[in-house]
Amino acid sequence: MKPIFALIPLMLLSPLALADDAVQLGIINLDASASRAVENDELVTRLEVIENGRDPAKLTDLVNQKTALVLDAVKNFKAIEAETSSYNTRPVYDDGKITSWQVSQQLTLETGNFDQMSRLIADISSMANIQSMHFQVSDSKAETIKQTLLKEAIAKFRAKAKLVAGEFDRSGYELVNLSIDGNDFTPRPMMERATMMASDSMSKSAPAALAGGKNDITLTVRGSVQLNLQ
Repeated sequence: MKPIFALIPLMLLSPLALADDAVQLGIINLDASASRAVENDELVTRLEVIENGRDPAKLTDLVNQKTALVLDAVKNFKAIEAETSSYNTRPVYDDGKITSWQVSQQLTLETGNFDQMSRLIADISSMANIQSMHFQVSDSKAETIKQTLLKEAIAKFRAKAKLVAGEFDRSGYELVNLSIDGNDFTPRPMMERATMMASDSMSKSAPAALAGGKNDITLTVRGSVQLNLQ
């Protein structure tokens, strides 16, 4: 009899036993989501000031001068925020020997005023290259939208729980737990055509026409409910 009694605790702790307990208790796992296509209200542009040559000291001075000019130009556009990021000095090799040097400085610009960004890019086209541009929803706007989506998702969750309870001939349910997952949206890059427009306009020193488009924001609630016994 000892071996039999020794097995009982293991059986009670097994996944199947726990699953059976959940079924007997009437615990159901549910989730519900709400989504909204939201107009992008921010534009992030990453620039690079880059110089190539044989004298790294002179290249560093030249990059620093151009970077300072770019930052001075940004001051004329009050709606644009700028910060410098990575700075690199690297040798260029040919047949295992250093033949020249490359010095670069990256800058990040953010704004909610697309017109100002367009004009700034045209102004600094001779000093910096565009590495990337993407539109996104600002944090403040996203949080406001998520409050609305949360109400919608909870309403859907409650409707699902009520439907499930009815299908099992139960009078109702009790909420066991609930978690909220506000999915991060992926910043949408500029369309290829828009990027080409920006490049063309830079060569002509004329502002590009920029349109922000939309991003999808999704919020999901997940939880468990216990169906009433009657």
